[in-house]
Amino acid sequence: MLPSLIRLRPPEIFIHTPEDIFTSALGTLFTGDFSNQHGIDADTMILYKNNKFGELELMVADPKGEEQRKKFAHYLWNAGVLMGELVGGWGNMVERGEGRDSGVWMRDGHEGAEEVLGRETWWVSEEEEGLWSVGGQTVLELGAGVGLAGIVSVLAGADEVVISDYPAPELLENITRNAEKNVPAALRAQLSVRGHLWGDLNSPFSKANAGRFTRILAADCLWMPSEHHNLARSMLHFLSPSPHARVFVIAGFHTGRAKLAPFFNEAVGEEGLEIEEIFEMDADGKRREWLAEQDGGREDHGERIKWLVVSRLRRRQT
Repeated sequence: MLPSLIRLRPPEIFIHTPEDIFTSALGTLFTGDFSNQHGIDADTMILYKNNKFGELELMVADPKGEEQRKKFAHYLWNAGVLMGELVGGWGNMVERGEGRDSGVWMRDGHEGAEEVLGRETWWVSEEEEGLWSVGGQTVLELGAGVGLAGIVSVLAGADEVVISDYPAPELLENITRNAEKNVPAALRAQLSVRGHLWGDLNSPFSKANAGRFTRILAADCLWMPSEHHNLARSMLHFLSPSPHARVFVIAGFHTGRAKLAPFFNEAVGEEGLEIEEIFEMDADGKRREWLAEQDGGREDHGERIKWLVVSRLRRRQT
């Protein structure tokens, strides 16, 4: 379901290279292949279809040098797509059939609404939707990549949104372009784009915004274990002291489960946060228990990349 929300539009003048042809043929050559990353190059438009806000047009950055390429901001990952879905809120879901146990649900609000069998296929229940809401909140997106979650947050009624990423001009300029493309002029005053190096709490931006945000978003930011503590440190620094403030973290397993686990098992608690809820969800909405290790460490890669860890964090309760 997550990949079905994405389509790519190449530039009007586009010369196919052998690599492009091979990449486009992967689905034919390997019918079980699953796409968890989206974006080919800086000239290809990523079109993300949101049930409430229509089709958003996103470009990936054109990173300069190996150091910037290591940030992987030149892709949109499924964790970012799911974050956009959750903070955007379903809002106009309706149930069809007799009562809640009928098992038939649909997305309403657009022509040809989609029917889905089984309530578990929706990302969150009606009760959970309020827990992921950003309406009326102050929002900070960390490691934003293309800025999808921050952009959706503005559209979903957040009072203020700051979209941040590694302080490289190419990354921040691309996020700014995406925001200007998708956020109506009347809402742009509520959004800003800023550079932030995780763990740097002494920059002017960090000092001016300590404890300011009631919602902090991080999608696919856990693939560098060496940065886990810096990331958690920034989360706590910027998180509002309000008891209702939360950090939303979603990450895919494409880089390996072992790289993600230390963030939840070590960095979160050691930096003053705690887990409110954590579970695993696949691209179709199926859930299961979060485990730091699956199948004794022998988890199949083709199956693993279909799953994401989804969590809500808060300040550690005293």
